[in-house]
Amino acid sequence: MSSIDTQESAPRTRNIDMDWDFPRGAGPEGIFEIGRRLAEHIGRIPDATTFTNDAREMLRLTRRVEREARGGRLFVGFQNAQKLELERPRYEALVAAGTQVVAFGEGELDSPIEGVEYRSLSPDHARLANNWFLVTDAPERVAFVSWETSEPQNFGLGGAATPGKTFVGFVTDDPVVVAELATVLGTFGRPAPPKPTAETAEPAEPTRPDPASAALAEAIRNTKVEPSGAGPGAVVLAVRRDDSERAIRIAAALAHQEQRRLVIVDRSAESIFGMPYSDLRGDDDFRPRPDALFGAGTAIREGRARTARAITAAKALGVDAGGWFPTRSGSDGVAEAVKRFEGGVVVLPDTVRQPSVAERIRGMTLGSLEKIGVPIVIAD
Repeated sequence: MSSIDTQESAPRTRNIDMDWDFPRGAGPEGIFEIGRRLAEHIGRIPDATTFTNDAREMLRLTRRVEREARGGRLFVGFQNAQKLELERPRYEALVAAGTQVVAFGEGELDSPIEGVEYRSLSPDHARLANNWFLVTDAPERVAFVSWETSEPQNFGLGGAATPGKTFVGFVTDDPVVVAELATVLGTFGRPAPPKPTAETAEPAEPTRPDPASAALAEAIRNTKVEPSGAGPGAVVLAVRRDDSERAIRIAAALAHQEQRRLVIVDRSAESIFGMPYSDLRGDDDFRPRPDALFGAGTAIREGRARTARAITAAKALGVDAGGWFPTRSGSDGVAEAVKRFEGGVVVLPDTVRQPSVAERIRGMTLGSLEKIGVPIVIAD
C-alpha cells in the first residue's frame, strides 16, 4: 500500500461536486486522478492509503469497516444484487445490532432485507456507486473504496480472488474524505432534498441516545473533576482527530457539574495549508453556520461521529451542548470560539503539553492559548 500522491491544490470550491467516476480506460494509475480531484476538492492532500489487487487484505479491511459500523451507519457497494444475497445473513445481523445500512448494486434482490435500504443501479462500471466499497461515518469514520479494473465482461463476476480480477482503491479515516463519501452516497439514487428553510436546515436530532452515546454519558456522569474556579461562561473544548476521548469526558463532566454550556470546537479538519470551513458565510445550504452551534444531526452529516456522540451524551445529562467548526486555525480558532460563545474556561487534550510541529505552526502551544485570557484545564 502507499499514500495517494497528489499535488497541493487551490482551496476547495464548495458548490462544485467532485467527480468520483473512475477515469474511463485507465488502469490502476487512474487512482491517482481520483486523488488529484479529491485534493482539489477539499483544498489539501487527502489522508488516504492506496491498495492494488490484494484480495486477502481487501476482505480484511471490509470486515473491519463492518465491525466499526456496527450500531451506526454503513454505506456498502456490492456491485450486484447477487453478491448482497450471499451476504444476507451477515447484513441481517448488522441490522439486528442497530446498524443503518444503505446498499447499492445492479439488479434486484430476490426479496427485501428488512432494515436494509437497497438502491438498484443501472450498469456503469466507472461509477463509484456501482463498485465495491464500505463507508461508515458513525459511530466511527472509516472508508474502504475500490474500483474494479478487470475486463468489462468480468465486472462483478466471482470473488475478489477470482483469476483475472483486478482492483484498485484506497482506505482512509480522514474525516473530510469520509464526510464527502457519505454525502455523495447518502443522496445518490434518491430524489434531491427540498431547499432547506430556517426550520429544516438542521438535521433532526436523535430522539434518544444510541448505545455508544449512552455509554459515554454514563462515563461522563462517573468522571469527577476539580472545580474550575472560572468565572461565568461556557466550557470550550478543543479537540482534533485522535486526542479527544478523555478531554470530552472531562469537559462534559465539568459542564455538567458546574451547569455550564458545552462548546465543542471540532478541529479535526484543520490542516496547515487551509481551513475547510473558513469560507462559511451563514447562508450556505446544508452547511454549519459560523455564528451558531450545530447539533448531533449536523455532526453526523459532516462525518463527525465522535462529536455527534459527545453532543448526544452531554444532552442526555441535561447539558446545553453543541459543536462548532473553527473558521481560523489553532489558537486563533479557539479564541474565536471563546469570544463568540462567551467561554469561561477552555479544556484541552494532554497533547497540548508536547505539541507537534504542525500544532506549533498553528499556534497551539500553551503560551499562545494562555493569551486567550480564560482559565485552561488540561485533560491529563
